[in-house]
Amino acid sequence: MSNLDVIAYIPLFAAALIALTLAAFLVVIKVRNTAKVSFISFLSLALIAGGCLYTIFNPSLMFISLVLLVAEVFIVPYCVILAFGKPKEVMILASEAKEAEAPDAVIEEIQPEEISLIEEGQQFVFKAAEAFSKPNGAQELMDTINQKVVEITKADGGVVLLVDDFEDVISVKSYTGDFPPPYKLPADLPHKPIRVSTSFKFAQFPLRENIFGEVASAGKAELITHPEKDDRIYQNSPEEFLRCGTYIFVPLKQDDVVTGLVGLARKRESEEFSIDDFNHAKTLCEFASTALRTVYNFQEYKEQQEMTKESDIAGDLQKGFIIKKLPALPGVSLGCYTDQTSGVCSDLYDIVPSRRDRTSFVVMDVAGKGMNSLLVMTMIRAMLRLIVNTTQSAGTILTWANKGICSENSGLDHFASVSLINYDETKKKIQFASSGTNQVHHFNAAKNEITRVSSPCEPIGVEKTTQYKDIEFTGNKGDIIIVFTDGLVEALNGQGQQYSSAHLANVIKANNKLPGKDIAAKVKDDIKKFLGTEKLHDDQTLLVVKIQ
Repeated sequence: MSNLDVIAYIPLFAAALIALTLAAFLVVIKVRNTAKVSFISFLSLALIAGGCLYTIFNPSLMFISLVLLVAEVFIVPYCVILAFGKPKEVMILASEAKEAEAPDAVIEEIQPEEISLIEEGQQFVFKAAEAFSKPNGAQELMDTINQKVVEITKADGGVVLLVDDFEDVISVKSYTGDFPPPYKLPADLPHKPIRVSTSFKFAQFPLRENIFGEVASAGKAELITHPEKDDRIYQNSPEEFLRCGTYIFVPLKQDDVVTGLVGLARKRESEEFSIDDFNHAKTLCEFASTALRTVYNFQEYKEQQEMTKESDIAGDLQKGFIIKKLPALPGVSLGCYTDQTSGVCSDLYDIVPSRRDRTSFVVMDVAGKGMNSLLVMTMIRAMLRLIVNTTQSAGTILTWANKGICSENSGLDHFASVSLINYDETKKKIQFASSGTNQVHHFNAAKNEITRVSSPCEPIGVEKTTQYKDIEFTGNKGDIIIVFTDGLVEALNGQGQQYSSAHLANVIKANNKLPGKDIAAKVKDDIKKFLGTEKLHDDQTLLVVKIQ
């Protein structure tokens, strides 16, 4: 071997030595766990060192080239992953550092007294669970909250108030201890402790111009240590028990909406509330808000269930009023349909062949959907079915029915829109009276036009002295009487447009040659097409009487 060949192998020795040195460093790194080392790194360095040493003793350019290529093939994908992947080592180290610091941070943040507050607050939630089965559970919960917050903050007195959104007031619901009133006492109220506290227990305040309303409206807790400097605090005098001390006011919230307020007071001679007292009150009130929300949500659910049950019962009773099959009457062709939203249907139609010269048609829309509404519907239906057998006119019959519903002893506050049509087939005479929002239209076949023949007036059940008028005219062959409730023409499509009386009139005119049953079906199909996927907002009833 020439000197030149020996010199040529020096880089191979150096490469093998460097590869072994790097492998040794990787072993140290792995043992000390200062970074993660991949098995690919060891494999690549071993290939390079071994290939260099083998080539020195077995010269072959092809072999060493192949070894270097394999080593690169192994290490290149690994380098690509490291270059473009997520920095896992850094993330892990940061996470480990955070975990190492967390225990001390938690210990510093949660003090024993705060753990005690959390435990006390949890008792509110447990008390809320007990309130579900008690008729006065919500009141007991508020009293518990009031007493516990007073105890924890060492207040002299406490009060819980709830906001009434409908009346725009905040009302006292729970009162305990001595609470110097921070509002102006009524002028006629004697300044006696028992009289003042009794008045306070049942007080209501507007949501302005008093400390309770102002804090509730602002939705921000307040610690007031100098009431004499606060314009919202009224200083009653001269009695000592009326002198204002320090106060804490904390709003009760549900989904960032203020639903009530907890007020705490210390008398003038007592030590002032501290920042710790203020913070403790806020913490407890957060638990109180959650507990009260749970109770009220359950009560709403229970009321909804009771209403649903009542609605189901009323719905079953109402099914007995539905005409299963339209009667075959001489001289007329009938069509009708009712489409209800949910629960008890507020609409009703009835057909009563009362005498040889009279057939009565009734369309009714009662306000509401509960059991009271069903009772009103039942009473009106029974009255009409009884009175139409007499010789009284339609207007007189509605007037009598109205007096019965408005009777002082009825105790009902529901009202109804009722249309009554008496038809005399022998004379083709049509007599009707209408109350409320129900509309009666007449299609004149000879003129091919539709006109509204009813006028708006008071519903049945509003005013006992209301008198309903008769409207009479003679019908001809092909004429159509159309009666419907307001839910039909006020139905809204997806664009917020009403179906309207004009739309209904067009369908009637376009199909006036059809029998009454088919005309009603055409109207029903047209309304469904008009509404599309929109749901009904009110019950719909249509009655078609076509003279043949």
